[in-house]
Amino acid sequence: MILDYMRKGYRTEYITEAYVSSPPAAFVVDEYGNMFTLGLEFQRYSDAPNGEYAFDILKNGYPTGEYASRIERRNNKVRIFTRKGWKVFNGRSFI
Repeated sequence: MILDYMRKGYRTEYITEAYVSSPPAAFVVDEYGNMFTLGLEFQRYSDAPNGEYAFDILKNGYPTGEYASRIERRNNKVRIFTRKGWKVFNGRSFI
């Protein structure tokens, strides 16, 4: 299920300030206008980062195929914290 606020273009969004994390922020917007948010589908505890829950990562309201516990914008890059550590968005996918 996708909620309206998870879709690109739902509201006029501005680039997220540097050093912002979701949560507590509802979403993170990159310099290209892409909106990243935590989805509603969660990963099994054994597949999530140790001691944390992980949810699917949505880009502009669509699943990216990644599960993470946090989305951050650091040094003009969007990154997520997964079971395998930090992954950075390269414009197409998280690596």
